[in-house]
This record gives sequence, C-alpha cells and structure tokens, in this order.
Amino acid sequence: MTVGPLGCGDSGGGEDEVGETQSTEDADESTESETESSTDAGTTESESSSEEESESESEAESESESAEETDTDTGVVEPDPRQTALETYAPRIYFPANEAYWPSSAEWAFPFLERFPDGQGQYWVRSAAELGSPSDVLPFFSGELETAPVYGFWADKGGGVVDLVYFIYYPYNRGKELADTVWGNHVGDWEHITVRLVDDEPSQVYLSAHSFGGAYDWDGGEVELFEGTHPVVYSAWGSHGFWAQPGNHVYMTIGEVDPFFDICITLICADLVDETSAGVAWDTWEVVYGLDFFEQEGLEGAEWPAWMSEDFTDPGRGDPALPSAGPIYRWGNQEDCSVLGIPIDITDMIGVCRLEDGPTGPVSKGTWGPELE
Repeated sequence: MTVGPLGCGDSGGGEDEVGETQSTEDADESTESETESSTDAGTTESESSSEEESESESEAESESESAEETDTDTGVVEPDPRQTALETYAPRIYFPANEAYWPSSAEWAFPFLERFPDGQGQYWVRSAAELGSPSDVLPFFSGELETAPVYGFWADKGGGVVDLVYFIYYPYNRGKELADTVWGNHVGDWEHITVRLVDDEPSQVYLSAHSFGGAYDWDGGEVELFEGTHPVVYSAWGSHGFWAQPGNHVYMTIGEVDPFFDICITLICADLVDETSAGVAWDTWEVVYGLDFFEQEGLEGAEWPAWMSEDFTDPGRGDPALPSAGPIYRWGNQEDCSVLGIPIDITDMIGVCRLEDGPTGPVSKGTWGPELE
C-alpha cells in the first residue's frame, strides 16, 4: 500500500505563522484585541497540532496496513502438497557403472525422432535416421542422464488411495546377445515405479520390468528405503527393468524345447537375463517433473505434455511430423523380425524379434486403474 505526502500537515503550519503575525500587529490597539489574537493563535495551533496527530495516526495505520499486505502477500508460492509427496517418496535408482543407454527427457530425444501415422492413423515416433539392421545403434541412444527428469504422476484413485507413479524415459532399450545377435531391442523405453499411499501413508511399492512387474509391501524388508522414504531400486543394464535387489534376474525364456527329448527345436533356446548392480546412484527426488494424471495438469509451473493424450489419431499442432506436435501411441520404430537378412517373421518360433515395436507411453499403461501395477 503506497503512503502519499502529508499535505494537510504542511498547510496547518502556515496557519500558525499568520496567526502569530496578526497578534503582534494588534498588540498596541487593545488588550481585548490581544486576547482575541492570542485566543485565535492558540486555537489555530491546537487545530494544527490536532491535524498533525491525526495525520500521524493515519500514516501509522497506512504503514501497518502496508506491512500486513507484505506479510500476507510475500510473493513466495506455497509448495503444492502433491509435488511435496512426489518428491518425498521418489526412488533412488542404481544403474550399472558400465551402463551405455541412459535416461533422458522425452523432449531431449525429440530432435532425433520423427512422428508418423501407422496403418490405423495412430501416430508413432521413429528414429529420423534409418537403422541399417535391427541391432544398429545411433548416437542419441546413449541418452543424457544429466538433464533427465523423472515424470512423477499424482494419481488420486479415491477412497484414500493415491498412487505416486514415477515414469523414466530412455531413448533406447538394448536387448540380449545370444547366438551372435541381439534379441529384443527397441527404440524408446518407458519403465515405472509406483508408491501407493493409503490414507497418506506409504503401503506398497511396484517395480515394472519389461511387460510385467512386482509389488512389495512398504515395510516388508524386500525393498530398501533410503532415509526411510525413498525406495532403492536397481535398473538392468541396457534393458532397464527394475528390480529390488542387485544381481542377475531371469525374466523370459525364448525358443521351444521338445518335452520328450529335452532338446531345442527352434533356432535358439535360452534364458533372457537382467543384470543389475549398485554402480551409479540417481536420486530422482531432485528432478521430479510433477503432474496430476486425473486433473491433466502440471504441478508448480510444469506444463502438461502434448504427448500425454490418448487421442492418437490427432495430428496435433503445427507440423504433425514433429514429436512435440501431439499424442504419441508408440515411442519407437516398428518391429523387424528378420534373421540373417531373411525377411521372415520367426517370432512364433523364438518368442521375440531382434527389433521389437516401440513401447506404448505412460498414458496407455494399466497403472491408472484401481489395481497396483
């Protein structure tokens, strides 16, 4: 509140000087005149003093009101409790020290991708540079951990149940090397971790790994808690499945074995194994990009991403070939199941292609339903 100059006080002082001059000039005329002049001067001084006191009180009140407004409106934005919760329970993620395919923001990868409609008109993204073979690696596949966020979603499911869902984006998923080739590659990768709150208290943790995952009780001891609130999880080298413990984890068996002779009757039979270790720690609570899933809004100044929409046939705004233009159904190149240059699909015999379809994004995952997943 702005306080103006005290103009009335200046005017009161002028009246005092006039009154005193008149009293001196009339002093020789009569005692009665002196008395009247003195009375007039005294009255003027009293009125002036009263006006100055009143203005001083008014100034003090104005300053008080200004102080109250400053205290009430400090310009400091109060923390959003949803963002606070997302940061409080965000995970510590360990990557192997020799990881080659790190996370990044989705937006960091966009300059290396192009958006296109599939046969049903749904928009995918794929690498702008062509892959010469299903196992080719492009430079941007390495990601950029230094600028990567974790996309943290507040999902209020009602009845006191809130899921805090942390999605991590990777430009690339490296498959497993078997029989002199790599199986299960795909451009783009989304993995997630969910912390379930029940009546504002953590209850369970869900860790995704490829097309499945596992739930753990918060106090069950299977998932370590850093500082009591941050689940500690381990990301597999190259393929990024999340696990509660370091070590080797078999997540899939490919090929087919004859049950009678116990021999492989397909091109290859093998276990696919995720390897995890405590190499590089990533404290994601420092980089939470907060979003409210059901309100479809960003938290604390964050923008709701254009790609977080299920209207996959929407060309979006501007050039539809730009990944930032609108919704994205699948986040990578289409599958290539050829082997040794033979353009035939042998998925039925093995169970996995050398290059799989790019994954669906966060908006398509089952995690938004009532079940913990």
